[in-house]
Amino acid sequence: MAEFVLAVQTIMIQSLQRTRLPTVLAFCLCAWSPFRASGAGAQAPRFREVSSDWGLEFRHHHGGSGKYYMVETMGSGVVLFDFDNDGDTDVFFVDGGALPGYQGEPARSWLFRNDGGHRFVPVIEAGIDPTGYGMGAIAGDVDRDGDLDLYVTEFGRNELFLNQGDGTFRVVPEADAADEVADAAGEDYAGDPSWSTSAAFADVDLDGDLDLYVANYVDFTLATNRPCGDLSRGLRSYCHPDAYDGVADSFWINDGYGVFSRATGAEPDGEPGKGLGVIFLDQDGDGMPDLYVANDMTANLLFRNRGQGRFEEEGLASGVAYSERGEPEAGMGVAAGDLDGDGQVEIFVTHLDRQSNALYGRREEGFYVDRRRAAGIVEPSYDKVGFGVVFADLDNDADFDVVVANGHIIHNIEEWETGSTYRQRNQIFINDGTGRLAETAHAELSVVRSSRGLATGDLDGDGDLDLVISNSNEESEVYENLTATGHWVEVALRGQASDRFGLGSRVRLSAGDRDQMLEMRTGSSYLSQNPLVLHFGVGDLDRIARLEILWPSGRRHQVRDLPAGRRFVFYESPAVEPATN
Repeated sequence: MAEFVLAVQTIMIQSLQRTRLPTVLAFCLCAWSPFRASGAGAQAPRFREVSSDWGLEFRHHHGGSGKYYMVETMGSGVVLFDFDNDGDTDVFFVDGGALPGYQGEPARSWLFRNDGGHRFVPVIEAGIDPTGYGMGAIAGDVDRDGDLDLYVTEFGRNELFLNQGDGTFRVVPEADAADEVADAAGEDYAGDPSWSTSAAFADVDLDGDLDLYVANYVDFTLATNRPCGDLSRGLRSYCHPDAYDGVADSFWINDGYGVFSRATGAEPDGEPGKGLGVIFLDQDGDGMPDLYVANDMTANLLFRNRGQGRFEEEGLASGVAYSERGEPEAGMGVAAGDLDGDGQVEIFVTHLDRQSNALYGRREEGFYVDRRRAAGIVEPSYDKVGFGVVFADLDNDADFDVVVANGHIIHNIEEWETGSTYRQRNQIFINDGTGRLAETAHAELSVVRSSRGLATGDLDGDGDLDLVISNSNEESEVYENLTATGHWVEVALRGQASDRFGLGSRVRLSAGDRDQMLEMRTGSSYLSQNPLVLHFGVGDLDRIARLEILWPSGRRHQVRDLPAGRRFVFYESPAVEPATN
């Protein structure tokens, strides 16, 4: 195994939760956390709501006063990331803000530090206090200093918070906004705003630093708020997105150390879309990050990376722009991954009720087919409004399940549509290993609210994936995974020529008769982000036959015969080495 030294550390997870990671020699591989024995075998997942028990209590404020500003009903997101580099997962909730006439308690976004032992503590002194109306956020190391920075999208001016490495963040000064990413959204939201939603970092030009794509929604402003609803019946509510034109998205190239300039090369032909979901993915396996944008009632976009920051939009030609009937749908959240184990990437998009969610499966020829019916998700999602979505192996049985956060956007939908509700059940779909998804019993996610953001990660360090859900104008939810699961492996990356956290890397794991593939990425779901740790379930197996990493730099590493039940950190080697056989 060229350029690697293997150091296995049997540090108990409980100790790790309160201890910073040890310093290690460059270009090594290190591992920690002992394997938690448990029985394998697929079963319905079991979860327990623990937001109060764990100290992760957060309430979203939409800031409304009965004027039904459209922005009120669309937020907000949640980010899972290790802001203090101590090896565990912290949580950042995005709050909304005060709109004209609002008289409630002040809105405030909150960062919670994971102190281990199922204990989270709000970090008041962190300095993350968005000044606009918050929507979503993503985390990435934009200045290549080894810690994760935070970018917050807003109805108004987006903001970049640079991690100082001491538990605090510094907002990028507005004086530098002509060149820096804080100016991505334009004017203050009280004036002439752009309304940004989801965003994602990726090294699109493969120069080692992170570039940025920001989805913008519609040209709604406070001054152009329209009365919508069935006014003849006295029913006022939020406007449909057709009431407003779309707004062009923003694409930013990192010129080094977190200084950004506006770029071209990722714009669709014709009118701008109405962007809500964004994800970078290497859909053709060429080592360059491509881009998918889910738009609300306009064509979805798939940008193929042609190199050097140039993209070619091929959503229509690839079969992912419209529904199987050739119609635009209300694209909101998006996830991507290999659900059926064929080595190709599937794209899952959440939609409005009466549409059903979509699943696009890629063929080797390069085009996609709509697999929503074959996957079994049409009927379960037909009466739901889907927002956040994640692929996650909830039962560690070596395939990726799907979780969807649901909730209507019309606060009084019960007055409009028989059988529709504002608060809706969130859903878990278990994968049978072939990509067919079966909805589980309704009891595993106990709270019913109008949900938006969704993220998953191992918050308590016990080897299975927990869930965090943000809700519109209500309390968030945190679910501890109690499923009796199989064995697992987690992978974190530290790049040298590539991004410091390995964004854009593709990791393949072979165990038993099944191969799995995951990509390291930032934003996805809806306004949200999972931690930069890849989680693989491996069922009954306690050894991993082979693990291969393809870094964005083109460097390829293989390791064999790894123990299960550990998290591994792989460091990129300083020179290109051929893969070992």
